[in-house]
Amino acid sequence: MDNNEFEQLSSLWQSSEDKSLPHMEKLLKRHKRQSFILQLNILIELSAILAVSYLLLLSFLENMPLIKQAWIGFATLWGISLFILMSKSRLSSLKHLKSAQLSTSLEAHIKLIKNEIFRWELSIKATWIFAVAFGAFIGSECYFSTCANNDLLHIGLSFIVLLVAQVFFVRKGKTAQKVLRTLTD
Repeated sequence: MDNNEFEQLSSLWQSSEDKSLPHMEKLLKRHKRQSFILQLNILIELSAILAVSYLLLLSFLENMPLIKQAWIGFATLWGISLFILMSKSRLSSLKHLKSAQLSTSLEAHIKLIKNEIFRWELSIKATWIFAVAFGAFIGSECYFSTCANNDLLHIGLSFIVLLVAQVFFVRKGKTAQKVLRTLTD
């Protein structure tokens, strides 16, 4: 390589645009806001797990009907397993958020988005499992005892809430997948 070719190569390299990370400021704001939400969710879910565990213990102490004990036991087991999986992902995300690489590394942002997608997909699956179990509980409750119109109203409202939660989880999951696609393109 002669001197002229070297200078041309050098000028070409210097004139090339620095590849900046896409929407880095927007991503940093998004993840900083997410840090607070992650911590708050861990506290809220932990208190919910403790409350349901207390109800399970109370159901055994007060000799509630077996079907109610089974439902509260399911809700407790479902909540604890979901809490463990979600907390593992949240703590991993919080660790990435505290990392100094976040302001410079696109990989750190991709890991955070993948963790978020995992949590939304887990929420979708867990809500479906809960809805099916709730339906089985309600079906058995109505089969073994009578269901009043007031009960049917509460049941209907409960299923509407579960449906709205599903729509919310799917929408948030698709938004996170869109952000991931933007980052990887």
